[in-house]
Amino acid sequence: MSALYLIAEIYPHPDHIEEARAAFSHLIAETLREPGCLMYDLVQTDRGESWLMIEKWSSTEAWEAHMQTPHVISHNQASKEFTIAATRLSFYGPVGEDLGYLPDVRIIT
Repeated sequence: MSALYLIAEIYPHPDHIEEARAAFSHLIAETLREPGCLMYDLVQTDRGESWLMIEKWSSTEAWEAHMQTPHVISHNQASKEFTIAATRLSFYGPVGEDLGYLPDVRIIT
């Protein structure tokens, strides 16, 4: 099993920044407790117009289990209220290793 790296591009609504921060703070706290989560960091551009969630998982299976947790399902449903665009996920793995069946990019709407 290879580690899975993921970058999620997030576009918070300028009028709902505090709501977005609170929601992501909760998501991060819950996610960091999950088995297989090796890194889950939220960073922003210098202007704060977009955020990146930089993730590292012990395996694809660990990330897939993460996506089925109640806190992720709830967050993804609620995020429509505090984002202005769909979240774009890009998947990466160690150079020279096969990621398997994951797409290069996935969109969460």
